[in-house]
Amino acid sequence: MYCPKCGSEVGNYVLICPSCGELLGQDEQSGDQQNASNTNSGNVNHNYQRNQNYTNYYNQNAPVSQIPEYKVQSILLIVASSVLCCFTCISIFALPFAIIALVTSNRIQTHVSAGNIELAMEDSKKARMWCWVSFGIIIGAVILAVIWFVYLFTSGMYHEFIEYMQY
Repeated sequence: MYCPKCGSEVGNYVLICPSCGELLGQDEQSGDQQNASNTNSGNVNHNYQRNQNYTNYYNQNAPVSQIPEYKVQSILLIVASSVLCCFTCISIFALPFAIIALVTSNRIQTHVSAGNIELAMEDSKKARMWCWVSFGIIIGAVILAVIWFVYLFTSGMYHEFIEYMQY
């Protein structure tokens, strides 16, 4: 896809041209009116036009800031899986999923600033999913560790081991 104003190549999901700041996906009538006003004014300050386009776009879409990012949750899951791996080795398997959640949540703000609200929402859902996967693995590892420790301390093997170590 190409920008109708400057002709630079932009992605299919981009709503604002990164080169000139033109809003993409507008109806042709408003684009023609804007081009006519630009040609009538002669020498146009492109920086002012770019800022005006960004300002107009974000004023129209005020609820954009309501997209959850899940950065805090993914960082807490990274810390939890790292700390709990000292007690149960299984919780280390949650670490890659928490890292994926963090990387995905870092892309959300980039999509929002580029005007890709749909991709930001999609990445928010993916980050939430990876957080839940990591959390589930950590909870499962803790439950298995508790079951193992209860079995170990109540069985005869533990007492035999303690008596063996004393002599």
